[in-house]
Amino acid sequence: MPVANVFRVEVAASNSRAAALVLARAFQVPLEAARQLLAESRVLPRDLEESEARRLVESLRQHGVSCQPVAAAGHGGAVCGTHSALAAELPCEDCRELVCVLCRGREGQALCARCSEQRARRTRAKWLRVSVLLMVLVLIAFWGTSRQRTRERRLEWERPLSVAVVLLARGEVKPEVRQAWSEGVGRLEGWLEREAGRYRADLGRPVRFVLAGPQPAAGLELTPPGDSLVARALHAWTLSRALSAVDEAAGLSSQGLDARIYVMLEPTSEGERLVEGMAEAGGSVGLVRGVQEDTELTLELTAVAHELFHCLGAEDAYDAQGHARVPEGLVEPGRQPLYPQPAAEVMVGEVPVGEAEGRLPESLEEVRVGPFTAISLRWAP
Repeated sequence: MPVANVFRVEVAASNSRAAALVLARAFQVPLEAARQLLAESRVLPRDLEESEARRLVESLRQHGVSCQPVAAAGHGGAVCGTHSALAAELPCEDCRELVCVLCRGREGQALCARCSEQRARRTRAKWLRVSVLLMVLVLIAFWGTSRQRTRERRLEWERPLSVAVVLLARGEVKPEVRQAWSEGVGRLEGWLEREAGRYRADLGRPVRFVLAGPQPAAGLELTPPGDSLVARALHAWTLSRALSAVDEAAGLSSQGLDARIYVMLEPTSEGERLVEGMAEAGGSVGLVRGVQEDTELTLELTAVAHELFHCLGAEDAYDAQGHARVPEGLVEPGRQPLYPQPAAEVMVGEVPVGEAEGRLPESLEEVRVGPFTAISLRWAP
């Protein structure tokens, strides 16, 4: 049609359903689309001949809509790809294709149907990722809470704890060493019963040990190759897998254990006798380095108890030089004179004979649980 004969209808906002029905029939659009067009004052986006515009104005006025025909010179041409009865006048925010006033996104921006669907898909994908992440976080939180509760329950001492002592070795272990360890874990059970009884008469024998191994330890390294975070994380993952394989081989995987203490038996040079360990604070795994030829086992058994107590929440009680801190590293912090102490505190590992001086215990009789460690173990209030 010639541009000079193009008219449109300017309307004031109306919520009249009857007027919306009139507009829906005139423009051949759904009723909801017609209601949206009348929801605010505007020039309706449809090119009409003058006679059509005046008939529409008359019909709308009959239903209380304030409106008038207006010349629309310069309009005409493009129609909306989604609402073909309406003129396309606004560029899509994403692809710049012209769309009508009804083509809007969630935030009111002009969007064609294709771009609107693409945004909706991206939004759904985003919320799916967020939902999965939240679910994973909830599961991790639930697992962590459950695990922490299980670990905390150990300190209620309602039953003897079941603890595996797993021997690891890179070579042949002599029969007398195997026998010494078999007897040694029994001695350690008795020592724990004695020490617990000094604080709580109701505990009985608080720990039952399960001795396993020796298992071959070829290629198994207890310490990380470097201090970087990546090196430590990789070592922890590798060690965890290796120890799981050890558990499987030792038949421990199906047992409900409260903790596992792995003892790496290593040969030593003549005159050298190094025993050390580490454990996850409040966790369930401890690692000890022991002497492969040793049959007396005082230091190894002390280290097993030390790392087990770490798993139960006790902390080291020695200083940077390895000597007992005062008072938490002393078995009798109120003793007068303070030194020498009668025994080594288990979380220190040496008998204090003077300030910043100590010697190794000669037997488990010279190792005790001090009052500060007893509090950590909930043996004492």
